[in-house]
Amino acid sequence: MPNALKVSDYSKKYQRLCRQLVVIEWICQGSVMKRSYQRPAGNGRKTYGPYYSWTRKVDNKTLTVALSLAQYRAVHSAIANHRQMERILSKMRRLSEYVIFATTLGVPRRKR
Repeated sequence: MPNALKVSDYSKKYQRLCRQLVVIEWICQGSVMKRSYQRPAGNGRKTYGPYYSWTRKVDNKTLTVALSLAQYRAVHSAIANHRQMERILSKMRRLSEYVIFATTLGVPRRKR
């Protein structure tokens, strides 16, 4: 059986990660883009934009939505929150696996 102190440390880390999840606000998946276009006009080039868009997968299809500047900022923040949440969940999964396999009996290993 594992060292109880080590399991206790992992449990504390897990609880700390849970507290970090609680403060995350709105979440969205996908990516946002800010684009400007230049076109020939008269004796120079004219810049159009910026245009904002949000792209994501829905039912295995790519969906793109045009956004206003306010929507762009909100979705950009929500995507950053989602990525932070995924990093935290990944750490929680690793800790969970370690503690589960360290504290429970498994099947006997075969000798090879």
